Amino acid sequence: MKKPFNLRTPVLMAAALASGIIFSAMLAYFKLSGIYILITAAISFAACVPVAIFHKSTSKPLIFIFAVIFFTAGAFYAYCQYCVYCASAVPLGELVQVTARVKEVGVTSGGSRYLILDNAAAYGVPLKGKLIAYLGDNAGDYCGRGYTVTFYAVLGKQEFFSNGAIAYRATENVKYYCSVTGGLQSKYHFSLFGEINAAFQSALFNNLDGETAAVCYAMLTGNTSEISDGTLQAFRNGGVAHVFAVSGLHIGVIYGALTLIFKRIKFNRFASTAVKIAVITLYAGVCNFSPSSVRALIMCSVSGISSCIYRKYDGWNALSLSVILLLLINPFYLFDAGFLLSFSAATGIIVIAPNLKRLFAFLPEKIRGGLAAGLSAQFSTVPALMTTFGSVSAAGLFLNVIFVPVISVLYVILLVSTLLSSFIPFFATSVLSSAVAPLQLTVNFITACGFEKALISSDAGNWLFVPFIAIGAALSDKFNFGGRLFARGAVISAALISIMLVSAAKSGNAVTSVTFASGYSGGSVLINTDCGAVLIVTENYRASKQVPAGVDTLVVLGDEDNLSVAFALGGGFDRIYARGSAIPITSVGSVSVIYSDDFQACGVKFSFEGSTLIAQTEGITISVALEEEGALYGSLLCKADFNLYCYGSQGAVLYANDNSFGLPFCGPMRYEISNGKIRPSYVIPKE
Repeated sequence: MKKPFNLRTPVLMAAALASGIIFSAMLAYFKLSGIYILITAAISFAACVPVAIFHKSTSKPLIFIFAVIFFTAGAFYAYCQYCVYCASAVPLGELVQVTARVKEVGVTSGGSRYLILDNAAAYGVPLKGKLIAYLGDNAGDYCGRGYTVTFYAVLGKQEFFSNGAIAYRATENVKYYCSVTGGLQSKYHFSLFGEINAAFQSALFNNLDGETAAVCYAMLTGNTSEISDGTLQAFRNGGVAHVFAVSGLHIGVIYGALTLIFKRIKFNRFASTAVKIAVITLYAGVCNFSPSSVRALIMCSVSGISSCIYRKYDGWNALSLSVILLLLINPFYLFDAGFLLSFSAATGIIVIAPNLKRLFAFLPEKIRGGLAAGLSAQFSTVPALMTTFGSVSAAGLFLNVIFVPVISVLYVILLVSTLLSSFIPFFATSVLSSAVAPLQLTVNFITACGFEKALISSDAGNWLFVPFIAIGAALSDKFNFGGRLFARGAVISAALISIMLVSAAKSGNAVTSVTFASGYSGGSVLINTDCGAVLIVTENYRASKQVPAGVDTLVVLGDEDNLSVAFALGGGFDRIYARGSAIPITSVGSVSVIYSDDFQACGVKFSFEGSTLIAQTEGITISVALEEEGALYGSLLCKADFNLYCYGSQGAVLYANDNSFGLPFCGPMRYEISNGKIRPSYVIPKE
């Protein structure tokens, strides 16, 4: 009988390393000691002894031992990195002199500039982590990527966990934050990557309209900070925002184009491989060596070296090698959304695409290859999208079949024309706008269509991995299933899928659901009824995820003159409510703002009582209170079924059923209301 699958050693090592990092993150999340890593390692190594003694082969026990070593090393490395991140090298809350190097320049959703700084030190003491500095209008000298900056600021510490998961900035090792309102001094230092990046930016923004330049710049470098919220959301709604994450689509196109050119001119294979790897490494550097770009860089490099020495390229081994190298650079890349989506897509292409390609045998070779790869990538990223963003675009499955081949061609045109425009002024002023015109039409199409109604939301993001892995294995050509093994697997998979569907059906029967969450600053309540969905947010709320699909109404709880959160969350709402005493703003974009202390929306009754908002639905009362100066917890709590207490940068606490839940730590809490009865939604795990 054939083996079910051929185990590759790099795959096992990568899986063991990732498992160790996940184990370490769980210890950190539950605030457990690192001693548990030693205990687990001791038990694992003890288990290796009987395997080595009684197994006839010497290679298999050795592989098992190496897997234990990789698991232990990953756990220790990640736990040490976590401890370093949590420790403060300098006093917080005090004015210090900071010297650092600019790694990245970006723009916040409010239009303010910020710097990501590395090699940072305060009074000469290394900070042992990156620093994000938010710049005021008169911060000081101009600075760009590669510059050395010096300024005085009060440092704050980023939280490692936010909203029940590792914080987005923590995955990038951004450890501190500060604001710079003046006195910043900068000194120019040459940076090859920075110079090329700046040349691209200058050529695009000096010769194209702002929005087109922002889209082109994001496609080339992965930096989306210049794109308007509406355009970026339209790309997300259409399921094509992946064009802004520099990955296999970008680096693969460059590598493929160079391969074609070198074949035509019959260039020496060793020299051509070296040139191709050098070029894509340079490009990945321009894109700040993002996880997705490094993954594509490693896989293309392995492919080039394999063909150079006449060895067969193995996608599994190349992907595993890229996982190992990336996690050795930063173990918490494992929890980065870009990393997760990039590797999900690559895995889907490796596992599913070959069989799909055979199904499309009636099509020309290049068309069926692109179609199979596109469908495989879309299918395999659905669970990751649901887990990361809470929704997936139904339009993306169909749009990408046409969009990806078209955008690949337009990307080549954009890259070549931007390169020429960066060094030839005549080309920039005369040709660039015409060269990017087809891309501009594509962008206009996506933004005009919007695709808001194409989003599918679900609370079952984590569970979706189960049926998708089962279906992926069935569609794959990488597994040798015998009849008996296949039948058993089919029964188990069908049972798991049935449980998930029944659970989802139970969850969906409730008339109303309420989800309480904490953002980077403040809290939110999402109320779903059979009449629609209402999102309640505090004024400074900054969610780590996009607005859930299907939200009709936004209610803002905060200061009288502050509706900035409505601008930050973007459009998609039918109406926005604020308390009657607030200073009036006619509209937020195209959405009108209604000022009232008592109103009704989506079947829910609302009333403002000072700094507290009361919502009543299905006989249930929900209170959302803001921290007031000098007020204690108890003074703002109401006799309500749910009390959400929001207190600034520390997020929100939920009081329900005589229990308190620190939402920044435990994550969103979801409840279902049916016939006046409340039950926690534990049937499907929270994200």
